[in-house]
Amino acid sequence: MRIGHLAIAVLALCGVVLAFLAYTAPFGTTGVDGSIGALLALIGAVVTTFGATLLALDKLSGRKRVFLIVFLVFTAGLTAVAGYFLMQFLLAIIMAATALALILPLFSTFRRSAA
Repeated sequence: MRIGHLAIAVLALCGVVLAFLAYTAPFGTTGVDGSIGALLALIGAVVTTFGATLLALDKLSGRKRVFLIVFLVFTAGLTAVAGYFLMQFLLAIIMAATALALILPLFSTFRRSAA
């Protein structure tokens, strides 16, 4: 299990909670409750959470793993844009942070060696 990807999954899960609150609006204060845009943001956050969980379980390798990471960066980025347009700025910030957290390990030069 990869702890870094598990942390990304938890961050994306926070996005799911915020998107769910925006879509259902239990207090009726979001102004986007029940809209298609809020539903799409919720679906994007759920897909990102599911994909990050797959990465954390370390079941994929090689090209499949890189493809999934690129797909998840795209999904999290679009969900962040949707959160911005829905004026759910905390959702936008969390999903942008998720996308950034998915990108950073690709450029990391630090590698652990088995001892």
